[in-house]
Amino acid sequence: MKKQISICLLLLLFTLEVAAGVIKGTIIDKQTREPLTGAIIQLVGTQIGVVADLDGKYSCNAKSNTYTIQVKYVGYKTIQQTVTIGSDTTIDFEMETDVHTLGDVTVTARKNLEGEKMLMLERQQATLAIENMGAKEMSLKGISHVQDGVKKITGISIADAGQLIVRGLGDRYSTTTLNGLPIASPNPDNKLIPLDLFPSSAVKNITVSKVYEAGAFADYSGAHIDISTKENAGTDFFSVDFNVGGKFNTLFKDFYSMDREKSLFFNPSVDQRALDMDKQEFESYVKTKNIFNTSFQVKKKSALPEFGGNIGFGKSWNIASQRLSILGSLGVGNDIQSMENAYVRTLEAGGNTINRFDYNSYATELKIAGLANVGYTLRQADRIGYTFFYARNAIDTYMRREGVDYDSHELIGSNGVTHIYTLQNHQLNGHHEFGKQWDINWSGSYSTTGSDEPDRRQIMFEKDGSNLKLFKLNQQETMRYFGSLSEDEWVADVRSSYKFQEKNLLRFGLTYKDKKRDYSSSRFYYNLSKLYPEISDIYSTDGYINQENVANGTLVINRNQQPKDNYQAGNSIYAGFLETEYYPIRQLLVNLGIRYERSEQWVDYYTDGGQAKRSELKSDDLFPALNLKYTFDKDNSLRFSFSRTITRPSFIEMAPFLYQESYGSAQIRGNADLKNGYNYNADLRYELYDSNNSNNLFAVTGYAKILEDPIERIQMLAGGSAVHSFQNADTGFAAGVELEIRREVMRNLRVGVNGTYMYTNVKLPEEGGSYTNSERSLQGASPYLVNADISYTPQIRHNNQLALALLYNVQGPRIHAVGISGLGDVKQRAVHTLNFVGSYEINKHFSLKLQLKDLLNQDIIFKQEIIKTGQELEVERFKKGTGIEVGFTYKL
Repeated sequence: MKKQISICLLLLLFTLEVAAGVIKGTIIDKQTREPLTGAIIQLVGTQIGVVADLDGKYSCNAKSNTYTIQVKYVGYKTIQQTVTIGSDTTIDFEMETDVHTLGDVTVTARKNLEGEKMLMLERQQATLAIENMGAKEMSLKGISHVQDGVKKITGISIADAGQLIVRGLGDRYSTTTLNGLPIASPNPDNKLIPLDLFPSSAVKNITVSKVYEAGAFADYSGAHIDISTKENAGTDFFSVDFNVGGKFNTLFKDFYSMDREKSLFFNPSVDQRALDMDKQEFESYVKTKNIFNTSFQVKKKSALPEFGGNIGFGKSWNIASQRLSILGSLGVGNDIQSMENAYVRTLEAGGNTINRFDYNSYATELKIAGLANVGYTLRQADRIGYTFFYARNAIDTYMRREGVDYDSHELIGSNGVTHIYTLQNHQLNGHHEFGKQWDINWSGSYSTTGSDEPDRRQIMFEKDGSNLKLFKLNQQETMRYFGSLSEDEWVADVRSSYKFQEKNLLRFGLTYKDKKRDYSSSRFYYNLSKLYPEISDIYSTDGYINQENVANGTLVINRNQQPKDNYQAGNSIYAGFLETEYYPIRQLLVNLGIRYERSEQWVDYYTDGGQAKRSELKSDDLFPALNLKYTFDKDNSLRFSFSRTITRPSFIEMAPFLYQESYGSAQIRGNADLKNGYNYNADLRYELYDSNNSNNLFAVTGYAKILEDPIERIQMLAGGSAVHSFQNADTGFAAGVELEIRREVMRNLRVGVNGTYMYTNVKLPEEGGSYTNSERSLQGASPYLVNADISYTPQIRHNNQLALALLYNVQGPRIHAVGISGLGDVKQRAVHTLNFVGSYEINKHFSLKLQLKDLLNQDIIFKQEIIKTGQELEVERFKKGTGIEVGFTYKL
């Protein structure tokens, strides 16, 4: 009997299994053929529903029957279709845009978007004039980090050392936020955090606003760049990326590096006791113990390929009517760069060369980035979230320099420099709605950054006929440097909105930001006066610069720790704002706001003579902002903006201590007398969209800016070396025209062009008479910028995606350093770059990618004006080289 029951149960289960069916397919945008991640598929009248994955694919189980399927996605027309589900049914959906389904959005209330389609809709409907780029577009164009993405946006270029130039305005005129909150920079030379710290694998989208609104801190006149990190939109996923490549002028060639302790995953170190003890005790201690873990020895090897990879995952759980989502991502990669046959020289006012050094440079860079995000939905409209971001960029550079200094010494220099930038950022945020009129948003963040030079080394040799000897001018040519900078920043923000009538609202809020910085450094100078070694190879130094010679007194190490090599700095801002979005008529949106900021900024430092000083700036300011948007129809709109903003000097610009990376290189000294600058900004933009094809866009913008007391970098000479400092000019002016065109030429073939023509001028102070030119263009401003790209994205072989893209960029000539004392300006020549990227989706799990970077491989050239002769002489030249990268991605 039991046997018969068991057989009956098996037959019943078999019958039920046969009666079950599977429905699956892909959901894409009808125009762009782009997968719609997060689209909702539901069987009407049942509890069965799923969400499309990252590739727009869905799959769900149901009994074999006839159902009505409903497909929904924000900004698209809902689809309903009746189907009969068999054992295995495949149905693909193509969704059409419904522009009217999106209400007005603002820069501070962005949707969870990565695709071009929805970002374009957000841009069209935004209160402010914005430009954006999502993760999918960055992937298509082979953009590996935020810095490369940002410079594809109209009016933005990247100068040396990663400095951002927006509409001709330098780094100090812009601001960067992470998920809407300010983030500290570990780079002491730049106000903005290095944007190459953020890999595209961790980024959801980048939004750039070049107009001001009262809800943001007022310290920008160039651009507000907000980086939105990825979050789980509700789909579970797992992905692995791996790439390998290199630069043709580097790969498998000879590559040099100074002796390194462990790898770039670890920081070099020095015996801490040697830094803390008094000088007399140190002189005895250093003879009995080797306080360094590295030497001046240089190693040669063959340059290996570059490797990189990323692993990411996302998971969501339904908890009653609530939802918990997590996302994690970790990426590691390296970069290897050789630059050979480069040179740099310093001129005097008549055009004669004071010093010149030819050099070969070999740099290794390690990049690590980790992201974690947890989101929890309390009610349908209430949610809280936590985001953690970690980044580490470690750059180790060896440079062999050979040339003549200002005293006609024929020298060879061996230099090793390591920079390590780190960032940890924690963010907590919440959104709550009370009825249909009130909402409140709160957020807070803590970030800690570090910039370390944990063992900069230099040894100089002098040519003596055909022989080499140690260079012993003043005991500072052979030295070590240990520097450390740390910065902590706390931010708290709370704001609320009240909606009245149909689309009007009133928004108000309070914000607090507190930043603290601590910098310290120590130098160790090697007295070589008793050393007379036979030198045949500058790379082998262990035979004479060793602990044995230190112990017997032949080699003396002097520790140099002066008060002027340390400074502490801080900045506190208390702010409140009030703004409204009001429609006096249906077509006109008026965004009017006012912001109050109380700022206290200070730097505690020591003069060259060791006297303690404080440089301080305090201000109470009001910053008005007006943004108008007139909508002619669903495709045409006109925007106008006017605002007043502030430019505060950075900490290093306020700290007047001398910084020099290597013997004969440029020196930097801050200015304790700098003051805040104020800016008046006006923008007028016309936008034309195509309701029949959301890929098409035409936009033209005119802008003008008046700068009061702008801060400018200046150049002078001291002891034969170039010294850079900073000073307030009288007035500055910037104006220009921006043009942007995106067009789908034919199905799957799209082109994009954006260009900027700009005019800038700054009038310099009359007193002092040190400036060569009484007025000139703003430092870093190119008169023209152009970006162009063409992409082809057909589907071939079972709808597998092929993507090909060619990207071109040109940055016009610009002032690198301002001339002083009869010297002309140093200008960088125009730079052209061309990149290619191709990818192919083999199947739903695997895809391949190929990138060729800097195909033109152009020399980077700097020239200086010689006022007396009317000439322009070349003062620096180098070439980075063309690179190749091959990678694959696996998605589960």
